[in-house]
Parts: sequence; C-alpha cells; structure tokens
Amino acid sequence: MENNKKYKLLGFNRSKVITANIMVLATGKHLNIGLQELESSEIADDLNRNELKALYRRFYGDKNTVTSYELGDRNERSWYAYLIISVALAVIYILSTVSGVKPIHIPIINFVVPPAILFYPLSFIFVDIINEFYGLRMARRTIFISFVSNTLFVTGLWLTSLLPGLAEWELNAPYSEFVHSIIAVLFASSAAWLISENINAVILCKIRELTNSRYLFIRVITSNVIASAIDSVIFCTLAFYNILSADTIKTMIISQFIIKLGYALIGVGPIYGVRALFRKYINNQPTLHENKEPV
Repeated sequence: MENNKKYKLLGFNRSKVITANIMVLATGKHLNIGLQELESSEIADDLNRNELKALYRRFYGDKNTVTSYELGDRNERSWYAYLIISVALAVIYILSTVSGVKPIHIPIINFVVPPAILFYPLSFIFVDIINEFYGLRMARRTIFISFVSNTLFVTGLWLTSLLPGLAEWELNAPYSEFVHSIIAVLFASSAAWLISENINAVILCKIRELTNSRYLFIRVITSNVIASAIDSVIFCTLAFYNILSADTIKTMIISQFIIKLGYALIGVGPIYGVRALFRKYINNQPTLHENKEPV
C-alpha cells in the first residue's frame, strides 16, 4: 500500500452535509472538505487505496450523487458523450501533428503559423468540458489516451517510411522527409501537449474549487490563456529550432498565442451550451437499473 505524501484522511464529519476531515502532513493542519470537492481535487490523488475506498463508499452512498470515477455510476448517454469528446480530442491531436509541419504566412495580419493552429485550440475547449463534467482524473486520462494514440499513429508512419518503395515512385524521398518532419513535430507537440493540457486541467480544477463551481467563464479563460502561452512557447521553440530564425519563431509564438486567446474567448459560449445540454439531456437520464421493472 502506498504511503501518503501530503494528505491523510482522518475520517468523516456527520452533519446535514457530510464532510471529510483531512490532515496536511507537513503542518498538521486539519481541513474539512465536502466529498464532491474532495473527489475532484488533487488531494484525492494523494490518498492511499483504503482511504479512497472509504471516500467513494461515502460519496457513492448518496443516491443523488452523479459520480465521475466509476463507470457503473454514469448513464449510457454520459459515457457516449465522453467517448465522442475523447475521440474528437485524439483526432484533433493527430491532425495537428501532421499539419504542424508546414508553416504558413498570413500577410494581412503578418502572422506566421502552422495550419494546425486553426483547430488545435479546440483541444483546450474539449479538455475543459471533460474536466467540468467528469473531473480532473478523467481529464488526465483522456489527455494520456490522446497522447498514446498520436504516438502510435506517428510510429506507424515511421515504420512505413522504412519499407523499400518502388524505384519508379517519385515520392519516395519526399515521403520519408515528410515523415521525419512529423516525428520532430511529434516530439515538440507531445511536450507542449502534455505540459500545457495538464496545467490547463489543474488550473481549471483549482479555480473551480476556489469559486465553488461558479463563474465558469473565469476559470475557462484563465486556464486557457495560461496553457496557451506555455503551449505556444514550447511547441514553436522545439519544432522549429535551427530550422527558422529566432525572429520568425518569436513571430510564430505571438501569432499562435493571439489566435489561441481568441479561441479561449469564443470557447466560453460553447462550454456554457454544453453544460446546459449535459444538465438537460445527459445527467438527468435514468440509469439502467432505474429503468428496470421490479421482478
């Protein structure tokens, strides 16, 4: 059994609203936290297996609780929605890796960006949606699945580039060069993706805890702005170092950040819309065992 590093679950306080008694190991300070807040916070990541079982036993014991961890506690529509969003996220990530090879110039506004910037910022919106309705754990899981999917895709491309091609096929050399460029972009985008998306998910979760799940627009915009800045700097620096000049890379970083900032502002509306849809059509659907007639 793993030992706690930061927090320890001491027990539960019985009242109208059940709260958990958490001790901060470094200071000995005691915290009283609601079960819903604790379940979706980073504190839960530090609890050992027995403490998690106790937490979920209490948390799942409330028949009105819509959980974000156990598959059986969510209805069919909810998991279809999660599947669709996760697949869309993986597709966007793969498409961004392939199209990230080509820098383009937009002369009207003097932006230098890869085509991927036109749809990559949607990934932040999708992660925000998963974080909002399924919790930080599921958001991290989706980020990891998308990362693995993209890695497997690029690995498959690399293996095909090693196979001998027909001598009369004129695209042998360009195909190999293209695949090798994608591998470089994969390294840059993977580092940027894993770091920025996890920062985005953590910041969103933290702000949600501080605001008691209110002011959605504040946490969405704040988390996306910070994550977009980090993502732009990491990706452009790693992907085009020693390929483009420092001034061009700087222009790319600023251009990408401005476009992502625009997506962050525009994305607040869809997230509010998705939240309304979840509440109306998904989270309110009866679970399978509730639909069964008594024997």
